[in-house]
Amino acid sequence: MARFASTSNLVPRHLRPSRRRQILLALLFLFSIAYFLHSSTSNPWDHGSEFAWLEHHMNSPSLSPSSAETKIVSNTSFDWSTVPYKYPPPSPPRQLPLPIHSHPSLPPIQHRFVPEPPTARQIRETRRKAVKDVFIKNWNSYRTLAWKKDALLPISGGYKDQFSGWAATLVDSLDTLWIMGLRDEFDEAVEAVTGIDFGSVKEGSGNRVNIFETNIRYLGGLLGAYDLSGREILLTKAKELGDLLFAGFNTAQRMPVDFIDFDMAKKGEEGLEVEGTVVSASPGTLTLEMTRLSQVTGDMKYYDAAARVMDVFEQGQNSTKIPGLWPVYVSMARQDVVSGNQFGVAGCADSLYEYLPKMYALTGGMEPRYEGMSRAFLAAADQTLVFRPMLPGNEDVLMIGTADVTVDGKEELLLNPESEHLGCFVGGIYGLGGRLFGRPEWVESQGVKITKGCVYAYRAMPTGMMPERYNMVPCPSRDDASCRWNEELWEREKKKRPEWKQHLPKGFTTAKDPRYILRPEAIESVFVMWRITGRQEFQEAAWDMFTAVSNGTETEFANAAVLDVTKAEYPLPKEDYMESFWLAETLKYFYLAFSPPDVISLDDFVLNTEAHPFRRPKN
Repeated sequence: MARFASTSNLVPRHLRPSRRRQILLALLFLFSIAYFLHSSTSNPWDHGSEFAWLEHHMNSPSLSPSSAETKIVSNTSFDWSTVPYKYPPPSPPRQLPLPIHSHPSLPPIQHRFVPEPPTARQIRETRRKAVKDVFIKNWNSYRTLAWKKDALLPISGGYKDQFSGWAATLVDSLDTLWIMGLRDEFDEAVEAVTGIDFGSVKEGSGNRVNIFETNIRYLGGLLGAYDLSGREILLTKAKELGDLLFAGFNTAQRMPVDFIDFDMAKKGEEGLEVEGTVVSASPGTLTLEMTRLSQVTGDMKYYDAAARVMDVFEQGQNSTKIPGLWPVYVSMARQDVVSGNQFGVAGCADSLYEYLPKMYALTGGMEPRYEGMSRAFLAAADQTLVFRPMLPGNEDVLMIGTADVTVDGKEELLLNPESEHLGCFVGGIYGLGGRLFGRPEWVESQGVKITKGCVYAYRAMPTGMMPERYNMVPCPSRDDASCRWNEELWEREKKKRPEWKQHLPKGFTTAKDPRYILRPEAIESVFVMWRITGRQEFQEAAWDMFTAVSNGTETEFANAAVLDVTKAEYPLPKEDYMESFWLAETLKYFYLAFSPPDVISLDDFVLNTEAHPFRRPKN
């Protein structure tokens, strides 16, 4: 303003008010243009500006006022907080050790990125746009053909309700819309959330509600979108859903059921009965969501309920047949998490382990038991489940298998070198654990090599996509001398496997499940290891994987699961199904792998097992 004051004497007095208005308007216009150009084109490696621009663009009410910002009335027909419990929760509930708004200093997780060369930035942005274009195509098809349904059928253009009919794909995708800067689509989706009725389930979707899926997709999706946008209706709906899940703890043991009988849960007076045996991931994957809900609402009952489940796991962790690991199948009815013989950290167990270091981060390090439990599991898994496969190129990578403990006369641990796509998340977890707990060797010796092992499984297949389950030949140890390619050994081992097929690449003895069902775990670890190490090789791997996946799974409307990735016979045979995690996780991780490092920084957010970002509490 002062700069223009001296020029006013050069202007005739009768023109001065108009000129001043013109100058003011011009300044405002130029400032807006400069701000937009700086925010959208400046290099966040230099300025750290993209996430700030996203917050302004996505959260400013002046940009695009909509009913989603003003309509706070929920459509849920039943108040789950009024359920009369036969088995009431203990009173008072235990309190979070971490004061809700404090943040003790934890070691940084992310690499300190240096300024990005212009050429590298151009390549990265081109790749990021390619990912966003695929997402937009999928979203538009969902919006047109399956709006407010759980899943789009990507080949026929139909839809399916398999998760209670509460618009699983919509809720699961909320924070992806926000991260990609799709303001209009996000506003529309938030408005649609107000109409979800958590008091009833859609006809045909069953009268039983799966706690695990409801927790990670719906509650996680609402909390992640709330943490990014601050939209109060999202917190309102999250609390409604939290109360529904809390009703699943109305049991004699105060342990959660696996499936909530909707009618019985509403009555409350008769209580619910915990199933005899469940997979360990189901009760073990409640802590992040319930803890975050307590952090943002101040109501400790959610945290208390999940924490009591983890009491059982903590007490049994070192009493199992593989101390540090829990059997895949457990009994919460008997509170028995030690008796089983089958062990693994992939399918049926994965997120139980994933949440241990993430809970340590979410609670700011103020729950030391999660450090102890994390260290124990990471050490035990490395000793008993992780193996180096014998490969034609002698690549130094690692894979995740399973283990059985036999009890014929004496206990003996047997490694089963069968790997799953679901196990690929473990590379990123070793990276996170290495950073959080001061174990840099976990980053390099396990995190990097396990992630590279999954990338190898993608690149080895003729389609560039990794199968769901496969076997390899484990080397006797991980050193180079003990792990040289041996053609005769591979020939002998593959003959032992009835599932071996002639067309499989060398090194693989089976592809027991040759499908690729749009899973995210491999790109999840690739993204995490890129953010932790800053190595360009992980972005290159992400691009190779995205190119193969997007081309191999594409349909007229969206993307579909592939039935066999071991044969490059295009068009590949596909299944008419698209999981909500394709939009919630897989495409989000691909997008973040090509985004500036301040967008969903791992020093600011913890991602749940469905890739929903929860803010780490800070002052």
